[in-house]
Amino acid sequence: MPRLVVIGGGPAGVTAALEAAHRGAQVTLVEAAHLGGRATWHSLVPSKVFLSAAEALGTARPWLDAPLPRPPLALLRERIHALAVAQSRAQQEALIHAGVTLVQAVAAFESPHILRLEGEDGRQMRLEFDIAILATGSEPIFLPQLKPDGKRLLAPRAMAHLETWPEHLIMIGGGVTGSEYVSFFNQMGVPTTWVTDLPTFLPRVDADVAAAFAAIMAARGVALYPNAPVEAAESDGQGVRVVLRDGRVLEGSHVFIAIGRQADTARLNLAAVGLSASRRGLVVDAFGRTALSHIYAIGDVAGPPYTVNRAQAQARVAVRHALGLPTLPLDAVVTAEAIYSDPQVAQVGLGEDAARQQGRMVRILRADFAQGLKPQLGAHAQGFLKLVVEAQSGHLLGAAALGSHAAELINALAVAVQMRATLDDLARWAPAYPTLGDLVGIAVHGYGV
Repeated sequence: MPRLVVIGGGPAGVTAALEAAHRGAQVTLVEAAHLGGRATWHSLVPSKVFLSAAEALGTARPWLDAPLPRPPLALLRERIHALAVAQSRAQQEALIHAGVTLVQAVAAFESPHILRLEGEDGRQMRLEFDIAILATGSEPIFLPQLKPDGKRLLAPRAMAHLETWPEHLIMIGGGVTGSEYVSFFNQMGVPTTWVTDLPTFLPRVDADVAAAFAAIMAARGVALYPNAPVEAAESDGQGVRVVLRDGRVLEGSHVFIAIGRQADTARLNLAAVGLSASRRGLVVDAFGRTALSHIYAIGDVAGPPYTVNRAQAQARVAVRHALGLPTLPLDAVVTAEAIYSDPQVAQVGLGEDAARQQGRMVRILRADFAQGLKPQLGAHAQGFLKLVVEAQSGHLLGAAALGSHAAELINALAVAVQMRATLDDLARWAPAYPTLGDLVGIAVHGYGV
């Protein structure tokens, strides 16, 4: 029975430990803090509680004449804490039930098959292993001139403890986290400014979808500043000033810093085993294997995109491969990505630009959310579905969507992309009516299939 150690107790690590235990390995999971990792305690769960509250208000707002009040921050904080505790406890129970040994300690390599563990009390021990799965996650990037103070200069970790609503928020960062919190604060009636040093917001997203999302935010009153590198952010205790590189000055009550993440590898002592990592993480193959055949890296520590579903898929592939079981390599292209803003952004497969860069001839099919009954029933008809189809074969290469519950629509299309469905296959699909699935038929039949 191989001795397998997992370092990191976030979504990737917990999934890997359970998979390995179910496959007959002797498993130890080492986590420095609490089970669930940053996703549960500092990033994913807190953000999704905020966004769920905003979604509930957005669902009710079209049906009421009177404006809706903001939910009390104390209630949101209580919900975040209760959900994080419940998630962590459920993971602990599942791991113990599966026979996984749990160790709370900081892990560092001493040699290729020995870890040095240090507990909170400073006591050290050594752990020998046959296989190691690194799942230490990622941490936010902060520049010297942009460091949070937890009061006026905020970061995702501080949101779980937010006590007062900002009077005017300045968001620095045009990626996933930035877009979700810009959407949230805008829905809560907080005047919001959105700044990025890049030419566009959401650079990893389909260009048409990203441009449409930015336009919607602007129409809702968000002040957009693309191509605006930040020189400094200062707080005098009463407000904040953000100085842009071109000399412009933005003023607000709070700054939120979300300029990216980097792999958390500093404490692993990778040099002891001859491995190294960049900010993006360790280099791995399609099975998650590093340059050492018995050491794997999964989740955020293996680089972006930083999504839980990708991390969990990596975990299952890596464990099966490490244990010598039949498995296919991870096909990251068919892993759906979603942004839980309002409206939601989601995509899977090859985007239009990526497909054309590969030299493929493609057809673009589109359906507006306003063409479907389901979005109109909830008065959430902004957005569209975009399908990328290979011209000659008719295979669905990818899909992107902007709109209410777009992630649910893309989940269905992810299966179609993975199964290499054709336009004829999609034309025969008869989803329940009315649902967002109608939009697929509108796009396909509108093309004449």
